[in-house]
Amino acid sequence: MPRPPPSSDEPAPDSPGGGASSPAGSGADLPRIGALTAEAFQLRNQNRYAAHRIANTLRTLRALTGAPGEEGNRGLDFQAAEGIHRAGAQGLPISQVPQLPHTLAGVSRLRVVDRAGRSHLRRWVETHGAIVDERSLSEKWEGQGRLGGAKHHVYHDEERGRWFKRLYHGVNDSTIGDYFDRIQLHAVLFPETAYRLEGFTINAKSKELAPVVSQPHVAVDTERPPVSKQETDDLMAGLGLAPICQRYDGAEDDRYLAYLHPQTGIPAHDLHDENVVRLRGTEELAVIDPYISLARRSTWAALKLAEVGLPPPPDDEATEEAP
Repeated sequence: MPRPPPSSDEPAPDSPGGGASSPAGSGADLPRIGALTAEAFQLRNQNRYAAHRIANTLRTLRALTGAPGEEGNRGLDFQAAEGIHRAGAQGLPISQVPQLPHTLAGVSRLRVVDRAGRSHLRRWVETHGAIVDERSLSEKWEGQGRLGGAKHHVYHDEERGRWFKRLYHGVNDSTIGDYFDRIQLHAVLFPETAYRLEGFTINAKSKELAPVVSQPHVAVDTERPPVSKQETDDLMAGLGLAPICQRYDGAEDDRYLAYLHPQTGIPAHDLHDENVVRLRGTEELAVIDPYISLARRSTWAALKLAEVGLPPPPDDEATEEAP
């Protein structure tokens, strides 16, 4: 298995905001995405794990929705961060790369590649900057009552008009690379609430790396009734997504509030009435924090679809390039 490919000659990103330190100047050791993509397809063809690139999917979605799908990054963007994580994950010796999982329980075996990717990304961040002070962020989070859910620690910066979120838990055994992909998909489907990558916290003791993102504040109308399931169905239908049932505790159940975009193989769930909200003073709806995935062979999303007889699309062609 080859080591991570050499760095590109692209200039380094500008300094991230939100309290992050400045990355280095030009030549910031960003990996060549095309080489990583070709290597990923080779691994997958050998039934070894490598994350499936989302470039073709993003391109298709942009064409269908007419949305630019660009998050307002203030430095290192999600595509570059995913590439750095991927370079570490694909840098493992072939003997340590797990086989593609065929069961949901088998997805947990991917932790070894996530650890390698996180370590590689952490070294990049430590060298080039993009570090958010963990103590300062924790104080803000604790000062606002420890807001958050299953994935993020959250606080609101009223002056900036943004919600800051630190990822503390990757649900469904997802990798940080998966997380970066989900954020890019969100930007295309729901550009009014697109995320921005602010940087990373690094725990002083454990060296655990955590992405810090931010999202624009939306004025939620709490005086009107919550958004109904039919309204959410209509909203998602306009984006080409249809409602599906998934399994929960062994039985088909719609509590996932899940939808599928059949052309691209993107499922989105967790679209309950706290994540789909009414905007104050308008008839518009906004989607805040759904769980969006790419269903390809052996991904968590594909295995969940298979439970209810929905096959995922095949892997894209090996000629896929970054958007």
